[in-house]
Amino acid sequence: MITLSKSRLSYKIVGSLILIFFLTFMTLGIVVSMVFENTIVVSEKQKADLLLRTIEKPLQIALYLKFYDQIEKKVSPVTSVPDVTKLDIYDNNGKTLYSYKSKENMTSRHEAIRVVHVIKEPTRGQLMGSVTLHYSDLAYEETRDSIQKIVYGVGASMFIIFFVAVWWVRFLLSPLTNIAKKVRYYKPGDQLVFEEEGSVEIEQIVTAFNAMQKTTHHYLTEMEAMNTSLEGAVKEKTLELENQYYMDRLTGLPNRFSLQEKLLLGNITALAIVNIDDFKEVNDFFGIDIGDEILKQTGVWLNILSDSCYRLGSDEFALTFSTVMNQDELEHRLITLIKLLDEKTFMVKEESLNIRVTVGVALGGEKVLTRADIALHYAKENKKPIAFYDQTERVEELYRSNLTMASDVRRALFEHRIVCYYQPIVDFRTGEIHKYETLVRMIDDEGNIVPPMEFLPIAKQTKLYPQITLEVVYQACNLFALRSEEFSINLSDSDIRNSHTVSEIIRTITQTGTASRVVFEILESEGIESYSEVTHFIAQVKALGAKIAIDDFGTGYSNFENILKLNVDYIKIDGSLIREISINSRHHIIVETIIDFARKIGAKTIAEFVSDEEIYATLKKLDVDYSQGYFTGKPISLA
Repeated sequence: MITLSKSRLSYKIVGSLILIFFLTFMTLGIVVSMVFENTIVVSEKQKADLLLRTIEKPLQIALYLKFYDQIEKKVSPVTSVPDVTKLDIYDNNGKTLYSYKSKENMTSRHEAIRVVHVIKEPTRGQLMGSVTLHYSDLAYEETRDSIQKIVYGVGASMFIIFFVAVWWVRFLLSPLTNIAKKVRYYKPGDQLVFEEEGSVEIEQIVTAFNAMQKTTHHYLTEMEAMNTSLEGAVKEKTLELENQYYMDRLTGLPNRFSLQEKLLLGNITALAIVNIDDFKEVNDFFGIDIGDEILKQTGVWLNILSDSCYRLGSDEFALTFSTVMNQDELEHRLITLIKLLDEKTFMVKEESLNIRVTVGVALGGEKVLTRADIALHYAKENKKPIAFYDQTERVEELYRSNLTMASDVRRALFEHRIVCYYQPIVDFRTGEIHKYETLVRMIDDEGNIVPPMEFLPIAKQTKLYPQITLEVVYQACNLFALRSEEFSINLSDSDIRNSHTVSEIIRTITQTGTASRVVFEILESEGIESYSEVTHFIAQVKALGAKIAIDDFGTGYSNFENILKLNVDYIKIDGSLIREISINSRHHIIVETIIDFARKIGAKTIAEFVSDEEIYATLKKLDVDYSQGYFTGKPISLA
C-alpha cells in the first residue's frame, strides 16, 4: 500500500502561490508576445507594402516601355526611406534590372520584413518582372526590448510581493504550528492549555480541542470502570470455561482432558477403563433421558468406591490408582467392583435397572491409557469381564499392522489397485461356463496380489468397505457390458443398508445395460440385521431384471423360513459342507436337503469349493445345478 507524504499547510499555500505566480507570469509573457507579433509586425509589413504600391504604376510603365535607365528615378521615393535596406527589380526571366542597398544598413541584421510584388503589362496582363523590398525591423526590435523590460520589471515586483505574502501566510499559520507541537504527544488523560489568540478559525480549533479533552476524560473514566468490571467477568468466565473443559457436563466428573493432564504428572501406577455393556440397548429401550441418569448414577457410584473416577465419554469411565499394587491385588480389587456392580440396582423414574461392565486394565508406565483401551477391546472380543494389558501378546503391533493395512487399502483405491478376478461357474449338465463370480483382490506396492481376507476386515472397520463394493460393481459391470455371460457380485448386509451404495449400484447396472445378467450374492453367513431393507433392495433390482443368490448357505445363520422371504434365484451351498461331502454322511444329508428345498422353491443350486474329481462326481449324482471351485476353474483376470 502506497502512503502519500503529507506536507505542512503553509507549504501547500506557498506552493499554490508559486504556481499562481508562475502561471500568471507565463501567461503575461505569452499574451505580450502575441500582441507584439500581431500588432507591430503586421503594422510594419503594411508600411512596406504601401511603399511598393506608390512606385508600382511608374515602374510598370518604365518596364513596359523598356526605359530601364529611368528605373532608378522611378523608385527613388522608396529608396529614400531610411528603413528600406534593399530593393531588387527582376525581369520575367529573373534577370536583375535594378538593385539597391542602403549604405547605412549594409551591416545591419534587422531585415526581418520582406515584401514581393509582381509587375504585369498594363494591357494584356502578362508578367514583366517583380520587385522585392527588404524593410528594416529595427523599430520592431526596439519596441520589443522596451516591452521585455516592462515585463521583467513587473515580474520582479511580483516576486517581491510573493515573498512578502509567504512570510505573512507563515505568520498567520503560526498558531496552528504551536497547537500541533502541543498535541503531538497528547495522551488521553493529559490536560493541555491553549492560548486563544489569532483568527476566529484558530479560536474555533482551540475551543473544539478543549471540548474533545473534556469528552475524552469522561470516556476514559467510564472505560476504566468498564475494564475493571470486564476483568472480573473475564476471570469468572475463564474459570467457568476451565471447569467446562476439564469437567464432564453430564456427570460432573473430571473428563478425558483432566485425565490426560494427570497422566502427564506421572503419578498414576495403574489405570482401568470401565465400559457399560450393551448401553446402546438401554438408550434404545428406555430412552436417552434414562440412559443419561444411569450414567450419572454409575459415575457417582464408581467415584465413591475409587475416589478417582473420570468419564472418558459415551459409556466409558476410567479409574486411576496411585498406590503401588501388583497385578493380583489390583485384579482382586476390580473383580470385587464388578461383582458389586452386578448386584447393584439403579432406580430411574420407577424403573429398576441392572448393568454389567467390562474392564480393561494397564499397569503404570507410558501409554497407560492406550494400553488400558487395548485391554478393554481384548476383553470384549474374548467375552471376558476383565483383561490386563499383556505386552507379550503384541496387540499394539497388530493394531499398527491394521493401521498400515488401512492406509494401503486407501492408497490402493486411489491408485486403482483394487482389481477384480472372476471364477467360472460351470453347468453340471453341459460342462460349459455360463457364469462367473466376481472376486476382489488388492495389488500391493510391489505388484503382489493380496487376498481379500487380509484387507476386507480392515476395510469394514475403517469405512472403506462401501468404496471397495462400488469399485467392484463398476469394474464388473463395465467388463460384462461387452460379454454375454451372467456374473455375480457379493453384497453384505451393510452394503444393502447403505442408501448411497444401493443408488450407485442401480445407476451402474442401468447405465451399463447389465441389469438382466447380474446376480447379487447376499452373504447370509454374516447375518442379516433387517430383512425388510434386504427384501426392499431385492424388489428394486429384480424389477430391473437382476437375480439374487444366497451365499454360504447351510452354516451360520441359515434359516429356511427367512430364505423364503427373500425370493432368491440361486442358493450357493457353503464350502464347509462341500469339502467333506464324499466322506461325511451328515454333510451329504444336509446338501441333499438343501437341493430338495431349492427345487421346491424354484431356485438353482451352486456348489462352492469343488476341489477334486470325487467331489465333482458326488455333486453331479446329487443333481446340483452348477459347480464352482478349483477343479472346474480358478479365479482369473478377464480384463
